[in-house]
This record gives sequence, C-alpha cells and structure tokens, in this order.
Amino acid sequence: MKTKLIIIGLTALLAAGCLTSASKINGVAIGMTKDQVLKVMGPAASITADTNAVYLNYALAEVGPTFGTPAVATPYEIKLVDGKVVSYGRAGYPNSPQPAPVPVIVPVVR
Repeated sequence: MKTKLIIIGLTALLAAGCLTSASKINGVAIGMTKDQVLKVMGPAASITADTNAVYLNYALAEVGPTFGTPAVATPYEIKLVDGKVVSYGRAGYPNSPQPAPVPVIVPVVR
C-alpha cells in the first residue's frame, strides 16, 4: 500500500512538472506579434483560426489552493488579429482574472 502511494505521488509530481506555469501569461501584452508571444510562451499546444482571428491555445498549470495540491492544466488562449494580440486569458474568458464558471447540475425531480 505504501509503495502504491509513493508511485502515485511521484507520477503526479512528474506530470505536474510537464506543464507550463500559468504565470507565463503575464508576459503577454496587447499589441505583441505572434513571434513575440512565442518567445514568451513557447510553442502553442494547438493553433486554431476563424475568418477574423488566429488563436494560440495553451494548457497552463494552475496550482491548487493549498501547498502540495497538484497543478491543474487550464486552457488559455491568445487571440491574434492581423498578426497582433488583441486579447488573452483563460479560454472563453479573455483578459479575465476570474475562473470560468463551473456548471451546476440540478437534479430533475419527476
């Protein structure tokens, strides 16, 4: 049992070490070029686009509320229009320091 806990703990530590810290997003600013963003953030996990913009998508580590809590990968996006940053932040909530709302599941009473 003790061996299993040690293995699980080491696995969690290694997995958390593979994530990029969400604090890196603080180095991004409105008006930066794609090349400048890539120098700050590193390569994007994916790049998506629509008719108006290009999105650099990242999975960044946010640490838990208490020391020792494992990091959680949170989706972040950087929106570029005409090659320049126009917004950035948690995916779906650009420039918002607030976490995305958590959906509430309400049981249906029949």
